[in-house]
Amino acid sequence: MNRAKAILLCLILSGIFTANARAELRAGADVTDITPLAEHFPISTAGSMAANFIDKTDERIHCRTIMLGNDEATVSFTIVDSCLIPRDIADSAKRLVNSATGIPPENINIAASHTHSAPTSTPAFQSNPLVAYQIFLTEKIAESIIKAHRKLEPAEAGWAVGSDPTQVFNRRWFVNEPYENPFGSTGDKVRMNPGFDKGGGKVSKPAGPTDPDVPVLAVRSTAPGKKPIALLANYCLHYVGNPPRSAEGKSQLSGDYFARFAEIMAEKVAPGNTDYVAILSNGASGDINNVDFSRPRPEKSYAPGEKMIEVATSVANAAHKAFQEIKYSSEFPIKVAFRDLDLGVRKPTAEDLKRAHEILSSPEQLINGNLRAREAIYARETLQLREYPDTVPVRLQSVRLGDLCINTTPCETFVEIGLELKETSPFATFLIELANGYNGYLPTPQQHEWGGYETWRAKSSYLEVDASTKVVAAFREMMAELGE
Repeated sequence: MNRAKAILLCLILSGIFTANARAELRAGADVTDITPLAEHFPISTAGSMAANFIDKTDERIHCRTIMLGNDEATVSFTIVDSCLIPRDIADSAKRLVNSATGIPPENINIAASHTHSAPTSTPAFQSNPLVAYQIFLTEKIAESIIKAHRKLEPAEAGWAVGSDPTQVFNRRWFVNEPYENPFGSTGDKVRMNPGFDKGGGKVSKPAGPTDPDVPVLAVRSTAPGKKPIALLANYCLHYVGNPPRSAEGKSQLSGDYFARFAEIMAEKVAPGNTDYVAILSNGASGDINNVDFSRPRPEKSYAPGEKMIEVATSVANAAHKAFQEIKYSSEFPIKVAFRDLDLGVRKPTAEDLKRAHEILSSPEQLINGNLRAREAIYARETLQLREYPDTVPVRLQSVRLGDLCINTTPCETFVEIGLELKETSPFATFLIELANGYNGYLPTPQQHEWGGYETWRAKSSYLEVDASTKVVAAFREMMAELGE
């Protein structure tokens, strides 16, 4: 063989080996306990308009991380048993991870599951966080991601999509009788959770669709035996509620059906393997729950914690069916795109502020230190929004994993938006909401016009009316970048 041919052969072989090295997938996963320490109690819990506290808990809550990487990029997804995760906590955790691992912050996704039975991590209505717990939570989230990074091993991955239409219903309904919203208007056409229809025509039809898909991304070792490592599933259901209670009948912390799914799915996939990590993320579910208000109230009553197990079992069965159809590959291209999209804030007018001051001027609005009237609660929200900036940065991320794309938003995203992205994406796509920050509900412009709780101006809903249109346009650009 002459010198020229030898050099050419070396270059070809070098290219092959480099490509193979670049394509080699690695994966790791972790579960970390984030239950408050004894000194954190009593602690505020998020999920209602009142300020609720619990003194202790027998239940544990966690954050769960799945990480995938190759020579192109390393990405991670962490789902936290929390109602909301503010951007400052997410960003602080990412800085800790970056310092320890070198993973760019834009490749790290940290999302709340949206359980309503977890410690408050950011101000929400009358719930306020304990600073000591915020610091503890930040460190624990970072710890979970760092531990997943340490566990990276050669792996292969794949995905499939199941379906469970039995647990999802649109919770916004067109109502036949007017009602007054907290701002004194009777113009809302839609009502969230309007109550069960007793045959009197209280509601007419849901104000939106549902998404029954249960996508499942799974990773397993390439070592002999193909040991399963982890999976990340997704379902578009807000939360279930009615958490377990202590022997004394007091409320407990709970990861809701998301955590129960993790336990049930792990037992289905890897019984006896305590290292296996199953994760359920929350999809575009800002207007979705598991209650069908078109029917009379069900006769069955559930014991605390029972309903979330029922829902988790149903979703896990659908996920496991899809899991069994997954075809794995170690060649899994990874690419990331992100945006900080500046969106407008719906600020109160001078007239709004005047009305809010008038409502709050009466001491009768207080009961046991809590604002009791819905109008007073929203008046307080109005005064607080006065201090918000005119625009806020909203972090959007898109992660391509082979021919799958996972989009994330920091909002309680309406199901229509997730469906639109699925229909227009060049990839198989699902969306994780409440990721990398918290910017309230994300309704469509049409849903804003119809009104209802999710559109009422508050810390829970303050983005401009056209926000969803701009978010979808940004995601389309990002996914196009990932396809190049």
